[in-house]
Amino acid sequence: MWEELKYYRQALGINMLWNAYPIVFIVRDGFGIGPQGSTFTILYWAVGLALLMPLNIFRTVFLPNQTLFVCWFSFLVLGWVYWKYYPSPAGSPERLRETLTYIIPVVFLFASMYYPNDKANIVLKVMVFYTLVASIGLLYSLTKDPHWTFGERAAIKFAANTQNSNPHAYANNALCSILSALLVAGRTKNWIFKIFYFLIAIFSVGVLILARTNMSLIGLGVMILIYVTLHGRGMVVSIFKPRVLAIAAVVYGIVAFLLSQFQFASYALGVYFNTFMSRFGSVIYTVTGVEVDQKTASIDHSSVNRVYSFKYVFEVFLGEGSLGTILFGEGYKAQFFDVPAIEALVNQGILGFILFNSFFVVMGFTALQQFFRPANDLSLFLAYFSIIVLIALFSGARPQDLSMWLVYVMFIRFFGVYSTQKAQSTLQPQPA
Repeated sequence: MWEELKYYRQALGINMLWNAYPIVFIVRDGFGIGPQGSTFTILYWAVGLALLMPLNIFRTVFLPNQTLFVCWFSFLVLGWVYWKYYPSPAGSPERLRETLTYIIPVVFLFASMYYPNDKANIVLKVMVFYTLVASIGLLYSLTKDPHWTFGERAAIKFAANTQNSNPHAYANNALCSILSALLVAGRTKNWIFKIFYFLIAIFSVGVLILARTNMSLIGLGVMILIYVTLHGRGMVVSIFKPRVLAIAAVVYGIVAFLLSQFQFASYALGVYFNTFMSRFGSVIYTVTGVEVDQKTASIDHSSVNRVYSFKYVFEVFLGEGSLGTILFGEGYKAQFFDVPAIEALVNQGILGFILFNSFFVVMGFTALQQFFRPANDLSLFLAYFSIIVLIALFSGARPQDLSMWLVYVMFIRFFGVYSTQKAQSTLQPQPA
C-alpha cells in the first residue's frame, strides 16, 4: 500500500510541473495567496519536483523516448549557444529567467526518469482529479471576481493587470480532464466509478466551452474524428450492449436533472458556444477572406498578427535577407511571431528550424504508432493531446518557452515508451 502511495505522490509532482498554470493562476491571482509574478510559479514547480524526486537517487532510472530527446536537447543546446554568442540586436533577455528556462525542464526530465514505466497509468488517474480541482477552482474564483462579467471567456484575471487573463490554460486543462477521465473510465470495471468519470468528462466539456478557445475546441473535434475513424465500428457495436445503455441512461438522467435545476448553466453554455462559432467565422475570414457568415465577416486581430508573421518570413526574411541571415537567423529571440514553427527559422536560421520542427515530425509519427499500438493509457492520452501541441506550432508560444518545454518533457519521458518489466520466471528445482 505504502509503495503505491509513493507512485501517487510522484504522479502528483509530474502533473504539477507540466500542467501548473491553471492552479497557479487560481491560487496566486484568484485568491491572492503567495508572492506575485513568476516567483510563485517557480515555488510551485519546486514543490512538484520535491514530490517527484525519489528519496534514493541511486535507484533504477528509466530511459525516455530517445529520438524525441535527441531532437529537443539538440535544439536546447543550440538555443543556449545563440543566447550566449548570438543575441538579438535588441539585447539579451533577463539572465535569471532565461537560465531557469533551460534548467527547470532538464531537472524535470531527470526526476521523471525515476518513475517506472509500468506505473504510468497512475499519472493518468491523478490527472483526472488534478484537472477537476483546477476546473472547479476556476468556476468558484469567477463567482468571487468583481472584474469578471458574464460573456467573457472563463479565465482568472492576472492580479497585476485585471484586464488580462489566459483562457488557454483552462481550456487545455479541461481537455486533459476529458481525455484522462474517458481513458480511466474505459479501464474501470465498477459501474459507479464509470459513471463518475463520464460525468467529469461532460463537466469538463462545459468548462472547455466556457473558456472558448479556438485551438482547444478544434483540437477536440479532430480527436473525436480520429477516434470515430479508428474505433467507429466497435463503438457502434458496444453502444447496444445492455450495460453500456444502462450507464448512458444514468449519465443522461443525472445531466438532465442538473441542467433542469441550474438553468443558468445551460443558458451560459449556449451563449458561449454561439459566441465561439461567431469568432471562429471571423478567424476563417481573416486568414482566407472567405465569409462563413455575413454576420461574422469581421477581422480577428489575433489571427491578423499571425498572417503578418508569415508575410514577414516570406517577403522580408526570405525575400530580402542575405544568405548569412537566412542560414544563421537574426539572433536569439530577435522576433516574436507567436508561430514557433517559423520563429525558429527567423531567429536561429536553417539549423534551428530543422532541429525544432524535427521534434514535432517525430511526435506525429509516434502518435500514429500509439493510436494503433499504445504503450499504455498515458501514452495513448499523449497521442491525442499531441494534436493540440501540433496545432500550437502555428498558433501560440515560442521556440524557447519554459511552459511549453515542460510539456515537451512530458512527451519525451512517456510518449511511446514501453514497459521493460518482464515477468519473473518461476523457480525450478535443480538436480542434485
